[in-house]
Amino acid sequence: MRPAPDGAWSRAVTAYLAVLFDVDETLYDRTRAQPMILRNIMAQLPELFAGQAEEEVFAAYERSDALTAEHGLTHGSIRASRNRRTRIFLEELGLNSEAAVEAVTEQYVAAYRCVDTPIDGAVQVVEGCARNHRVGVISNAFPDVQYHKLESIGLPRNTFEFVLLSEDIGIRKPEAAIFLKGCQLLGIDPGQALYVGDSFRNDVVGAAAAGMDSCWFNPRGEPPPADAQVRPVVEIRTLWQLLPLIGEGT
Repeated sequence: MRPAPDGAWSRAVTAYLAVLFDVDETLYDRTRAQPMILRNIMAQLPELFAGQAEEEVFAAYERSDALTAEHGLTHGSIRASRNRRTRIFLEELGLNSEAAVEAVTEQYVAAYRCVDTPIDGAVQVVEGCARNHRVGVISNAFPDVQYHKLESIGLPRNTFEFVLLSEDIGIRKPEAAIFLKGCQLLGIDPGQALYVGDSFRNDVVGAAAAGMDSCWFNPRGEPPPADAQVRPVVEIRTLWQLLPLIGEGT
């Protein structure tokens, strides 16, 4: 469902007990944060990145991020998996220093403690939802940075009834099981929850597989995939649009 040209909606979305959220690009602006994180790493490790142009570092990180986006679940320790991703990043820059891997990983994780890049309205909208709805998080993420992200934007873990992370429980979106686990934690049926996320594949398709309605946060107005077999119950351009849809006003 898309918003009408005049901003009206063809139906309200009010019959839910819980509103569950994705994190990256839904509550936390990871796209805006990444350049800050990388600049911090370069500043902290100047010898390692000597002679590397900022643009080259950013491009290498984007390539490594794409290569590891579907990395699968962590096998072994979280730190070992994080180091594996760092190693790919450094290899993209032609830096094969194994000694640097741990240092870059440490700086990457530490930087998230101080980078504050919320999506516009994230805190107010989550707090607004929590007035009359139960709220939780379901995210594909490593716990070593995801908790820092939420805390940095003013949404500590105790804001939510649960924060369910793929690398903690061994299930990733779009698998239905991670959405069903969230409902189990709340003691509700999937049809009683609305999931809010920016990824059509992970969030809209995944929620539908679990029998859960979704709100597609689509700020750029991108079309759904041509082969999409499901649709969100509603689509929004800003997080602020969510509150009136669930009966919380503005």
